[in-house]
Amino acid sequence: MKNAVIAILLLTVVVVGYYAATKLRLSTENIEGKTEKVIRSDLTLPINATGEVRPALRIEVKSEASGEVIEIAKRAGDRVRAGDLLIRLQPDDEQRSVDRSTQELQIAEARLNTSRINLEQARGADIVSAQAQLGQLEPLVALAKFRKEKLDRFPADQKNDEEIIQRNTEVERQVAQRDAAAAGLEKAKLAIPRAQQELKQAEASYETAKANLGDAQKRLTKTTILSPIDGVIADVKIQIGEVIQGGKTTFTGGTVLAILLDVERLLVRAEVDESDIGRVLALAPPWAQPGHDESAKMPDKPSEAAKTMQHLPLITVESFRDEEFQGLIERIYPEPKSLQGVVTYLVDVVVTSENRSRLLSGMRAEVRFTSEHVENVLLCPNEAIREGPSGKLGVYVPKVGAQPSEHETEFVPCKFGLDNGNYSEVREGLNEGAVVYTKLPTKREEKEKSRKSGKSS
Repeated sequence: MKNAVIAILLLTVVVVGYYAATKLRLSTENIEGKTEKVIRSDLTLPINATGEVRPALRIEVKSEASGEVIEIAKRAGDRVRAGDLLIRLQPDDEQRSVDRSTQELQIAEARLNTSRINLEQARGADIVSAQAQLGQLEPLVALAKFRKEKLDRFPADQKNDEEIIQRNTEVERQVAQRDAAAAGLEKAKLAIPRAQQELKQAEASYETAKANLGDAQKRLTKTTILSPIDGVIADVKIQIGEVIQGGKTTFTGGTVLAILLDVERLLVRAEVDESDIGRVLALAPPWAQPGHDESAKMPDKPSEAAKTMQHLPLITVESFRDEEFQGLIERIYPEPKSLQGVVTYLVDVVVTSENRSRLLSGMRAEVRFTSEHVENVLLCPNEAIREGPSGKLGVYVPKVGAQPSEHETEFVPCKFGLDNGNYSEVREGLNEGAVVYTKLPTKREEKEKSRKSGKSS
């Protein structure tokens, strides 16, 4: 009990002491004011934008083959190389498809060979046979006509009706056979284009069957699904035992098996306000400009290109507040994005720093572009900048020669340059190390309030 009382008393003393010290400090600041020194440093005028970390390449892995999933070699979060096994399917269905396509190709090949033989026969033997038959009948027709005409020249008493009928019948029979042979020749000639058409159809059927077999063989090889890129598995969408449909047999292009991310090339898609996009365009490299010339091409290795650039965009994320990531502007999209009257433009910034592997897809990021930059200049805190009695901007400094206890001040007009929100560039009026008031002493503060109230009235 005694120890508890002592602890309470000690805590009370600490709290009272802290409160008294704070009040004393605040009271002192009110009386004496608060000062800072003018420093020499670099000043950057930033443009801030927010965005999302995303991979430059995101692939939905689908299968051209159908079948049951019998093996999943990689899981979410695993790193893979191009050609690594991801998923294996039961090949039985696709093997049956290959066997069926092989049989169809054999049938089509047999039809093709038959069509070729038919065309050769139509062009050769059939035509020759028909021509030969017609050639044999022409003399027989002529002979039959000659005999009939010879009989016709005989006197009536030297011929009888039977012989006349025989000669006429012989002529008619030979003419009929000749005409039939001529028709056969024409039919043989007409068979050539028909045989040619049948050959074209047989060739088309053969090529289709050949292509179908090739597709079936390709799908059979696709039952072993490999990684198309170096990257990281973002998600695996299927389970062992699940039956999937290949992309060749569905309208949707097949089942999504896994999602791959190219984490070697991460970017932040930042949304830049329309009021700032002009300055971002001014500092962007040639390849990032909308409508740039084809010769302005971004180097294959952004990290190497970044070494040649000045004032690269800086990226920060909530997960690593004390760490910065460097980037390189890759692309500025010309089409604006409008949401509830706020117009922004999308800017892709490729992360080039070595620590980019710490970033994960989907992280919200802050991107700071360097719009203007000056080096080795005098900087004055913005809290010290005020409007003086003459209406010019400047600062209040301790009055030269005055007693320290009097806290006398005097106004120094200045010319300022760039302003980053905290500090302003001093171009005229102050020297390095000059002491300026960020909070005026009570006496001067009252005079300022009186002057401003008199001016407004």
